[in-house]
Amino acid sequence: MKVLVKESRRDQLAIKELDKAFSNMYEDVNYVTDSMGERKTIHYRNGDGVVMIYGDAANILYISEDVEKPIEFFSYTPKQIKDLVGKWFSNKFELPVKLVQRVNKSVLN
Repeated sequence: MKVLVKESRRDQLAIKELDKAFSNMYEDVNYVTDSMGERKTIHYRNGDGVVMIYGDAANILYISEDVEKPIEFFSYTPKQIKDLVGKWFSNKFELPVKLVQRVNKSVLN
C-alpha cells in the first residue's frame, strides 16, 4: 500500500518525530575566549552520549547518524535531512544555523 503525503505535511511529521526523539536532551556549554573573542560550543546529549554539537563562531551544527534515524523512513535525501534538521534546530533552540554537517558519532563523543 502506498500513501501520498504532501511535502509540507511530511516536514511537519518529521519535525514532530525529531521533537519526540530529542526532547530529553541536555546541554553542556563550553566557553572559550581568545584573540578572536568569546566563542561557545554546546554539546547536546541524551542517554546515548553526544548527538549534536553547535559552534556559535561559524553557526555550524554537527549531527550524528542518531539524529537521522527518527526521520529516515520519510525518504529524504541527505541534503534535505540537513536542511530540515537545521531548520528544526534553529526553531527549537533559537540559534542560527548556517551549515549542518553529519559526522560519525565517535567523533562527537
